[in-house]
Amino acid sequence: MFMFDEAVHNIIKRKNKKFALCISILVFAFVAVRMVLARFYMHEEVHFYTDKANIFILSFDYIVAACVIAIYIISFFIYKRKKESHNYTEAVDCFVQGTQAQVFSASLTGFLFVANSVFQIYSFMNPVNSTGAIQINPSFIEHFFEYLSLYPLDFVIFFISILSSVYFFKTAALNFDIGENIALLSENNEIGLENEEEDNNYKYSSAHIIFSFMPIIWSFLNVFKCFFDMSKNVNSPVRIYELLSFLALSTYFVSESRMIVGRRETSRFFTFSYISLIIVAASSLPNLVWSSFWILTTNNDQIVYASQIAIVIYIFSRLYSQIKYGRFLLQR
Repeated sequence: MFMFDEAVHNIIKRKNKKFALCISILVFAFVAVRMVLARFYMHEEVHFYTDKANIFILSFDYIVAACVIAIYIISFFIYKRKKESHNYTEAVDCFVQGTQAQVFSASLTGFLFVANSVFQIYSFMNPVNSTGAIQINPSFIEHFFEYLSLYPLDFVIFFISILSSVYFFKTAALNFDIGENIALLSENNEIGLENEEEDNNYKYSSAHIIFSFMPIIWSFLNVFKCFFDMSKNVNSPVRIYELLSFLALSTYFVSESRMIVGRRETSRFFTFSYISLIIVAASSLPNLVWSSFWILTTNNDQIVYASQIAIVIYIFSRLYSQIKYGRFLLQR
């Protein structure tokens, strides 16, 4: 049962604006600090903190973890309301699509997922050994099976990256759809909201819903790749941030898929959006920037970090569009 009230909508919207602004400030602050730590207090190859690191520097990661845990705990309380002796959860009438910010960010993310696959093809066609010399294999078939045996996860990630790009391109191509437009289709709010839920569930094709799972699989595959790569320190701060960033992305895209299929409670969507922004931005941007200047050696290809930054922009556009154009209501 949905209940829409203009006054309640305005209160929830103002609250989400303030919370999103605070999270944005935290994101930029954490990224700035990690840029400094990665540049001056971290070994460029093994990725552990150097002897120059003091107690304040070593405690930074715990501060980030505490903020993430606090956001998760707070979400149990701020997205619930009690009204007229009934408990309600906050929800939205539709999953906003087609805004200019979303079209740009979804297109950018889709392009970078395609670039992931293109770079994998390039690395397959031009293998380089430890001395930097290109290895020439006697036949394509032998080289293919050798690559498949050495990098099975990369082989699967290649196809999942292409399918993920399809999802983002399909998202960029969706029609402009916001709560205010939907509201005009009905004279009665409560009846209209029931119809809106059915209409929104119908407009997403089964293929679109299936493609929405591809970024989740992509994130999990990269988690497994991190664990199975024995050539890198799995317990270094850089590696831990990378693992957590992929896990955070998987939780975010699960919440986005829930929104697509009609589960429009805002608690999971906003919570995992905020957590993903903090962890992914703090992990990927320092790695991409400093590796571009040959200051830091990376665990993954730079295109992976670039894709993560594109996803950060995509999540920001999702939050902005949902808060600006969505209609907030209470669900019993």
